[in-house]
Amino acid sequence: MTAPTGQPNPTGPLSWPNDLQDATPLPFNVWRVMHQVNGERDAMEVARLARVSLPEVLDAVTQAARWSGRAAQREQPVTEQAIKEIQQCLMVVVGPMGEFMVDDAFEDLGEDNVTLSQLLGHLATQLGESRVQAFVRQLRARGIA
Repeated sequence: MTAPTGQPNPTGPLSWPNDLQDATPLPFNVWRVMHQVNGERDAMEVARLARVSLPEVLDAVTQAARWSGRAAQREQPVTEQAIKEIQQCLMVVVGPMGEFMVDDAFEDLGEDNVTLSQLLGHLATQLGESRVQAFVRQLRARGIA
């Protein structure tokens, strides 16, 4: 199916965003709407089937696009810019040693074709629960997670 451009069209058929897959994790309120989107139903029909309002349908389609974009981003190789931002996030949480944690993670993971998901998962295992939560907050504030 094709991705909607900008805001979903409430009068035409709704489609899934290009990057959205069946396995993409979505919040329940988004999933129950997207479950009804099939490329043929308009927003009013989707709203009726999902038992939500029209604005909720339009919001869910927009959120699904964001979630699928994040999922696609996590599977991309890590860029130099992302490394710098991750180091900055870690330094806020653990201090100066955060800069070296990323280098160590790359060594542990083999340095070649490391995805954002792999890197963040590896770093999370090195942080305690409260620090993981603080780290995730920092990442979200920068649009990384």
